Amino acid sequence: MNATAGEGRKRVGARGMNEPVSAVRPGIGRLPLVIGVGNDQRGDDGSGLEVARALRSRLEGKARVEECTSEGIALLDLWRDADQVLVVDAVVSGGVPGTVHRFEAGDGFSPGMHSATSTHGLSLAEAVALGRGLGCLPRHLVVYGIEVDNLAVGSGLSPPVARGVREVADRIVAELADTQPSMTRPGRPPHA
Repeated sequence: MNATAGEGRKRVGARGMNEPVSAVRPGIGRLPLVIGVGNDQRGDDGSGLEVARALRSRLEGKARVEECTSEGIALLDLWRDADQVLVVDAVVSGGVPGTVHRFEAGDGFSPGMHSATSTHGLSLAEAVALGRGLGCLPRHLVVYGIEVDNLAVGSGLSPPVARGVREVADRIVAELADTQPSMTRPGRPPHA
């Protein structure tokens, strides 16, 4: 389907629908962006999506929150105009299920750390590498990985991963509060 005149480019949004970029996201580079990646039909692989869902109301007006259920290459389009991006995905590194890993794009990915399943096509690490090679990484990119336990089709999150989801959601709120004057904590003056 072609975009009509005035609609501009289309992008896959939080619910997988095509949305005209100019009509939905004015000034998108100004708000931080949180992207939950995964497949909620494969157990713990849905952890990134669950973080996004938990944060949507908590960060309303303070950050854009998106879900990415398609290939990792879709991330390049989602973060195209954003300055600060936090991505959450399920990972497998041999660690304890529910363990939260945090690193910045400049740190690289730990050897042996990869997305929990191949359902994303291009993995998160590959999307970051491609974005770096194309010169289209956000200025500040943080990746949170939640160590998986169960990837069975049709199952929900395992208890340790559900705890990891809550931890990541809280850590992202705190991280954004430390970098955004509009998200100051009660009793704490805004940053100058």
